[in-house]
Amino acid sequence: MNENAQISATAATELPTPRQRPQVPHLDGRPNATEAQRAVALTWVRRGIPVVPCGRTDKAAMAAGFGKNATAEQLERFGDPEWVARAWSTKYARAHVGLLTGRVTQAAPAELGRGLVVIDLDMPKAGAELPGGRWAGCAGGTDVLERLVREAGAEWPDTYTVLTPSGGMHLYYRQPEDGPLIGCATGAGGDLEHPRPPHIGPMVDVRGIGGYVIAAGSHSAAQGRPYARESPPDLLPQPLPAWLLELLRPATAPAPAPRPAVRILPTGDRAERYATAALNGEVDGVTTAPEGERNRRLFAAARRLAELAPTAPAVLDQAVVHDDLAAAARAAGIGEQEALRTIRSGWTAGQRGAMGGAA
Repeated sequence: MNENAQISATAATELPTPRQRPQVPHLDGRPNATEAQRAVALTWVRRGIPVVPCGRTDKAAMAAGFGKNATAEQLERFGDPEWVARAWSTKYARAHVGLLTGRVTQAAPAELGRGLVVIDLDMPKAGAELPGGRWAGCAGGTDVLERLVREAGAEWPDTYTVLTPSGGMHLYYRQPEDGPLIGCATGAGGDLEHPRPPHIGPMVDVRGIGGYVIAAGSHSAAQGRPYARESPPDLLPQPLPAWLLELLRPATAPAPAPRPAVRILPTGDRAERYATAALNGEVDGVTTAPEGERNRRLFAAARRLAELAPTAPAVLDQAVVHDDLAAAARAAGIGEQEALRTIRSGWTAGQRGAMGGAA
């Protein structure tokens, strides 16, 4: 996308924006009693999103242990319905409900994937100078995103949406299925003319792994207004549009050509020749595995090669095998993270077998 592109559109070709849509009435925007806050927290936990209590004035998290580098043990309580029910019944009875982004509970449904990433479209602070240059004329985060939509030649990315007490907007999306999780970024500082991922522009914050947002149903004590769902009740968080994902995550180098394109000729002693043939055969098997069998075939390949590795360590080096199987998995259409987990699991099982342990 040309960062210097100048997009103009007549009124007849304007893309639809939130301001052009009718508001949807909801009950979840009114002030909440303790029972209602607890209900909001439990609803999200049952959907698979961990929650954290937050201050009603400053929105600061009131419990620690959920940051980017938090362990599974630290995160467990934030997705435990018993802990959540107790927290919002006692110590944190009237706290805001913070939804942890880039996290899911152990019981999360598969369609939730790897959790949420939220685009936070802010309004400028009182007295703040509005941005110029590329962003001249943008009076808030919504204007910035509208400009990015036009530059991409796309449509407004409809998804689960919450209006904030300040007049801003939270757009909820699902984290990408593969590759690095989207992190957090603010819409201030840095090179605003040419933002670096995951920064995408002024007055636009990004809430990903290690962050949180306040859920609809909370009522700001500072501003006297609610966080209210704006989108229709049946509209759930959607996958990130490709153009938006491109802005949020640094470009990666093209994947290397799949391993089967290069044949290793058998050399060395008998064990090494056998190991070479086995490696080539397993790589081919993964690449050509039919849909529905690919993960099972990948696991079996990693396991078998790990079992053979002690007989020919120069050929079946763990790093070499992992790289070759990962390239074959990409060629077969298996997602990067899923492939790496399967390879590691299969290799571990094979090592146990090679040592005579339980498989």
